[in-house]
Amino acid sequence: MEFDTGRRRFLELTGVGAAATLAGCNTGQTEQTEGSTATNGDASTAAAAVEPDQQKLQERESEIRSELDSGNISQTEAREQYREAQSQLRQEAITAFEAQATEAGISIEGSVDQFGIVLVNGPAAALIEALYFDQVTALFPESTFEQAQSQAQTQTATATSSG
Repeated sequence: MEFDTGRRRFLELTGVGAAATLAGCNTGQTEQTEGSTATNGDASTAAAAVEPDQQKLQERESEIRSELDSGNISQTEAREQYREAQSQLRQEAITAFEAQATEAGISIEGSVDQFGIVLVNGPAAALIEALYFDQVTALFPESTFEQAQSQAQTQTATATSSG
């Protein structure tokens, strides 16, 4: 049983376009004019995908499954508990990432907690170094963060209107 696929699906959808953009394969990309080319010392903005501790998440999922299998909770309660565990562990990962990023000279511009996407700004070399942080699974263009914000707002509006 899959408890939650929203974040995974979002990253799948944005991953292909983001990878092409990062590789410079975006055909709609505008040409850079002289003097506008970024160097390693210039600040860059990117979206970092931050994952919760997978071992802790699996342990929590196992606990929830045991409760579900023993009949102590319903399917709906199990899904809710799993979402809460994901959210809590994702927030812990974002907090740990923010502390590590600050030490590396990276500033945090914003985050979309439900997708684990953090908008970061800093020297390109520091952003690339962030890929070695335990919590970071990928770097995406800034537009990925904007897409995550938009999707989160849409989901919130949908949940509010249907709730």
